[in-house]
Amino acid sequence: MDVTLDRVMDEQVDYQSAIESLREYIAKSGKTQTAVGTELGVSSGAISSFLSGKYKTPHTLIPKVCALLSMNAKKAVAPKAPGFAETSISRTVYNTVAYAHLRGVIAVVYGDAGVGKTSTVREYVKNDSLALLITISPTYSSITGVNELIAAQLGVRERVARRLTAEIVDRLKGSGRVLIVDEAQHLTVRALNHLRCISDESGVGIALVGNEEVYSKLRGSGKADFAQLFSRVGMRKQVQTRDIKMEDIRSIFGRYELDEGVLKLLGGVANTPYGLRGAVNVYVNTAAVYGEVTEKGMVKVMRDMNIG
Repeated sequence: MDVTLDRVMDEQVDYQSAIESLREYIAKSGKTQTAVGTELGVSSGAISSFLSGKYKTPHTLIPKVCALLSMNAKKAVAPKAPGFAETSISRTVYNTVAYAHLRGVIAVVYGDAGVGKTSTVREYVKNDSLALLITISPTYSSITGVNELIAAQLGVRERVARRLTAEIVDRLKGSGRVLIVDEAQHLTVRALNHLRCISDESGVGIALVGNEEVYSKLRGSGKADFAQLFSRVGMRKQVQTRDIKMEDIRSIFGRYELDEGVLKLLGGVANTPYGLRGAVNVYVNTAAVYGEVTEKGMVKVMRDMNIG
């Protein structure tokens, strides 16, 4: 750790040391004074005053600076979760999105949580500049919420509902884009039908990604009011934790040169309802607690996490 950071985490730190350390933090992190002010719960003006040595009550801000830098120092050395790795399930998700993109139809990927659906669609967006991603929460489950999320992605400023929809369709028409909707199970049936209409009118593909509920909503009760929606689904794929293979575990964790017994334990966790997310959490927690990942350490961590 740098000398100035060591000094600022001393409980007896003086104002000048805090200034130097905060300046160092800003320079190394590349964050603006506004962003740092948000982290510290003060205005950017307060940060400017503090850094210039003119803050009237520095003793109230110095402890916050110490806490912020201490936490970031700990995060810097904490074990990190593995990055994106291609798995059999990620290929299914990726290819389904690609199908919707290429064909301009609705596709749906549904199934268990924690199998890598979200990380895969983010990877798709990272690799393809024509992909748009919105994530649905209960707050944005309605037609209005969906329109707001799409408008934000497209830079549409219109606020009148009908005009907003018209402009969204106009922006998407002929764009060659694909709209990926993550956590799509939160959508109301009316919102799903709204997305169908957007796809029909603009010609863009839409990939719906979520749990079993999204497929149930699309399928409906078999009545006529659901038929038009369900008939638009060009591809549907189900992904489950039980489909996770050992080759997937090796793809994700192989870079860490773990023992075969550890990999098998991680595979066992991945095949439970905890999924790959649970396996990653077990790995990270074991590394954080013991400084290494062994079968014995993992078993203890799994017991503490009520896994197994």
